[in-house]
Amino acid sequence: MSIIHLLPDHIANQIAAGEVVQRPASVVKELMENAVDAGAQNIKVIIKDAGRTSIQIIDDGKGMLPTDAIKCFERHATSKITVADDLFSLKTKGFRGEALASISAVAHVVLKTRQEEVELGFSVEIEGSKISKQEETVCAKGTSFEIRNLFYNIPARRNFLKSDYVEFGHLQEEFIRVALAHPECKFILIHNDQELLHLNSGVLRKRIVDILGKSSNEHIVPIEEATDIIKIEGYVGKPEFARKSRGEQYLFVNNRFFKDAYFNHAVTKAFEGLVPEKSFPSYFIFLTVDPSKIDVNIHPTKTEIKFEEDRFIYSILLSSIKKALGKYNIMPTLDFEIETSFDIPSSFRKNPLVEPQIIVNPNYNPFHKQANTSSKSDYSKGIQGQGFGTDQPDDKDWENFYAINKEDAPARQGQIELDESFDTGNNFLIRGKYILSNCKSGVMVIDIKRATERIRYEQLLLAFVKEPIQHQALLFPIEKELSKDEIRIWTEHESLLGQLGFTGILKENTLHLGSTPNALHESQIETCFSALINLLVHSAIDKGDLAHQVVAVLAYNSARTATIQVPEQASRLIEELFSLPEHAFCPSGKPIIKTITLEEIAAKF
Repeated sequence: MSIIHLLPDHIANQIAAGEVVQRPASVVKELMENAVDAGAQNIKVIIKDAGRTSIQIIDDGKGMLPTDAIKCFERHATSKITVADDLFSLKTKGFRGEALASISAVAHVVLKTRQEEVELGFSVEIEGSKISKQEETVCAKGTSFEIRNLFYNIPARRNFLKSDYVEFGHLQEEFIRVALAHPECKFILIHNDQELLHLNSGVLRKRIVDILGKSSNEHIVPIEEATDIIKIEGYVGKPEFARKSRGEQYLFVNNRFFKDAYFNHAVTKAFEGLVPEKSFPSYFIFLTVDPSKIDVNIHPTKTEIKFEEDRFIYSILLSSIKKALGKYNIMPTLDFEIETSFDIPSSFRKNPLVEPQIIVNPNYNPFHKQANTSSKSDYSKGIQGQGFGTDQPDDKDWENFYAINKEDAPARQGQIELDESFDTGNNFLIRGKYILSNCKSGVMVIDIKRATERIRYEQLLLAFVKEPIQHQALLFPIEKELSKDEIRIWTEHESLLGQLGFTGILKENTLHLGSTPNALHESQIETCFSALINLLVHSAIDKGDLAHQVVAVLAYNSARTATIQVPEQASRLIEELFSLPEHAFCPSGKPIIKTITLEEIAAKF
């Protein structure tokens, strides 16, 4: 009996859908790219419940004939390629003909389309790869796809979807990627009847500013380079505006978004020494390469691409970014055309130039205790010729030079001990940053900042669960300009941030912070608030873990200025730390305590 059999089409389509349609964001990406390929100039994306209920993409592209509207849902049905060689000259987004077949296999799909020269359009309804209805209809020029009840026939996949907040974050990111790649098109994003992004057609810089906010216009500098191998253009963020996450990093090749750790390393290397540790520069870089020298068909979602000349591209990308940063005086450069003479301050230009005089003291003797003695017999013969003698110093001279005054030695050693550490009884403090304490196996070193962070995290989390964290009203509100993403985050999480102690009033795109948590030092308020907003914008956090994450950010920032100078405080900190169930690591997972064993200490001697 034969054990090999062909899978039915509906099962094969569901398996294929698992590669292409991973979540609602995948549907938005595929349909937006199809709209761009169809020559659309206006694309509207309408979302309900982060894509669970419905996703609708409306464009004004060239539309389809009725036969094409039916055929487009078949697997491997495409208008992009006809022969194998077309794979090496692709200028479109999609080409494999799998997207619509995969989407229709796991959702209810309604397609309406009309070409400009035709009076009536055509409508097709599909449920689980099967056409349930097809008819002529009245509709606008272009194409409208409505995807309802995604994964309705795969309950397990639907159950694996994250919260609406997380899923919409992925969806919006895909929208932004396509919108950045095509600033010449108009894009609108509507979620639950609220218009979140309205991006009019324009140039790339305007598109970036429309997405990130007006303040970003001053934060970016252009990059442009053209060689026989590659053309590079786009924008990179100034180092001082680097972020704590990789959210604003975009690489495109031939207007197709892709991810590449190798090229990302080139960008990071160009900013080396310019951005703080664990901060990431923003960049929006577009590469134009001969399509025959790249392979875009190595990943189902087409976000990974192989480059034939990747090593050369790496070098060109690195140097072009450094050149852009140097051109706009962001990093030091050498100008070989500038006059090499000294630039004399204007206040000194009228003063006469005086030749410096070299004064040599012929009586100076480094080997004698009394440098001012007048007895030449005490001088070394090596310097009796006014510092230029030919005689070499004898052994006695060198013995005097290396001699140590025994009376002064203890005082000097005591001074060093006072600089390095000072005794606090049972514990030692090192410059207010670390505590040394005896333990069974040797010496315990405690990081004061991390210990404080762990203690405050536990205290703040307990307070956060019961009631709003203690906060104080500001006499003068702090004004902070927000991007469209940040405005959305503030609107969605205003109650959560209020629970943390941040309250304010949003006027247009400026937030007026009226109160802040008591736990924060004045110098840490803006940094902490930006870190919280950044976390909520760019991180996919489950609802159950959200409280822990935001409280951890608050605890980290509140502990940044932590220091101890009084012995009693050190003892109290240790007691508080060891009373916690978790005292070995801070919330970010970094160790708080390091133990140096007696064996390790002995090995140093």
